Amino acid sequence: MNKKYYHDLDKRLNFEDVLLDALPNPIYYKDVKGDFIRCNSRFSELTNTCKKEIIGKSAYEFFPKSAADRNKLIDKEIMKTLKPYEDEVHFIKSDGEVRYYNLSKAVCLDCKGVVAGIVCIMTDITERIKEKELLIQQSKFAEMGEMIAAIAHQWNEPLVELSAQIQKMQLFYSSNVIDKDKVSNFVTDSMVQIQYMSETLSDFRNFLKPSVSKEEFGIKKAIKEIFEIVGKQIFYFNIKVNFEYEPDNEIYLYGYKNELKQVLLNVINNAKNKIVKINEKSSFSGIIIIKITENKNYNIIEVIDNAGAIEGSIMDRLFDPFFTTKENGTGFGLYMAKIIVEDKMSGKIEVKNDGENVVFLIKIPKIKKSKNENIFIGR
Repeated sequence: MNKKYYHDLDKRLNFEDVLLDALPNPIYYKDVKGDFIRCNSRFSELTNTCKKEIIGKSAYEFFPKSAADRNKLIDKEIMKTLKPYEDEVHFIKSDGEVRYYNLSKAVCLDCKGVVAGIVCIMTDITERIKEKELLIQQSKFAEMGEMIAAIAHQWNEPLVELSAQIQKMQLFYSSNVIDKDKVSNFVTDSMVQIQYMSETLSDFRNFLKPSVSKEEFGIKKAIKEIFEIVGKQIFYFNIKVNFEYEPDNEIYLYGYKNELKQVLLNVINNAKNKIVKINEKSSFSGIIIIKITENKNYNIIEVIDNAGAIEGSIMDRLFDPFFTTKENGTGFGLYMAKIIVEDKMSGKIEVKNDGENVVFLIKIPKIKKSKNENIFIGR
C-alpha cells in the first residue's frame, strides 16, 4: 500500500476523532473480544481515564466485575441476534455523584458482513429522571391528606382504649385497690396500643420514602401494608373490600415497591371517593375488589369498584397530566401512576368499564432480578 493511502486513512481517522469528540454523548467501540478500540473524550471523562489508557483494554480494567460481567452478557447476546439494544443504567462516579444513562448499543459489521464489534452511544438522562422523581414525590404528597385522614381513623380506636385504661387506673387508685399486677396489666395493655400507633406512623413514613433502586417484593404483602394504613377508613365508610387471591401463595415482583404502593393507593382512594360521593346522596353498598392473577409474561393486579361506569368522553383523558374530575384535585395521581408503571417498571396500566363496574388493570412484566443489576463507576 502506498503513502497516499495511509495519509488518506490517517486524515479520515483524525476527522472521525474530531467528529466523535464534538458529540455531547459518551461513545465507545469494542471488538468481538470486548476490548475498547475507540472512544471519544466524553467517555474518557466519564471513566476519568485518558483515551490512550482505555484503548486495548476491557471493561474489567475500569469497572467493577459485576458491571463488566453484565455488559459482557449483553454484548454476547446482541452479537448473536444482530439486534440493537437499549437499557437504562445508573452510574456512581468516584466522587459519589449518581448519573443516569440510556445505553444504545448496535453491532458493527465489516465489509464482508462479519461481526466486528459493538458500538455504544450513551445519553445522559439524569435531569429527566430527577424531574420524574420530583413529580412522583409531589404526587405522593398530594395523597398525604388521604393518608393523614386514614391515620386519624387508625388512631381513634387505640386512643379510646388508652383513655379507658387511664380512667380505670384512676378508679383503682381512688378506691385504694391498686396493686403490682394491675399496674403491670395496665402497662402491657397500654404498650400494645402505643406499639400499634407507632407502627402506623412507621408505615406512613415508609410510604413517603422514594424507592432509590429496584427490589424484589411480595405484592400481596405490599397490599396488606397499604390496608394497614387506609383499611379502617375504608371500612368506616361501610365499603366492603374483597381480596381475590390466596394470601399464603405470594407473588413476587421486581421493581420500585413504594412507588407501586403509591399507584395502588391512588387507584384504591379513587374508588373509595367515588363510592363515598354516591353515599352522600343515597344508601349504596359499595364494593372494592382487589384481584391478583398471573400469566406467562405478566403479574396482573386489578382494582375493581361498583360505583358506576366512567363516561366515554373522559375515559381517554384519565391519565393526562392535570386532568381531574375532583373539585380540588391536582390531576397528578393517575398521570404519575402511568409514569411509575410504564416508564419505571416497563409495565402497563389501563382502565375499562365492565358494565357498571370500573376496572383498573396493572400489568407488571415478570423480570427476575439480575445478579449484576447495579453498574458503578469509580476506581
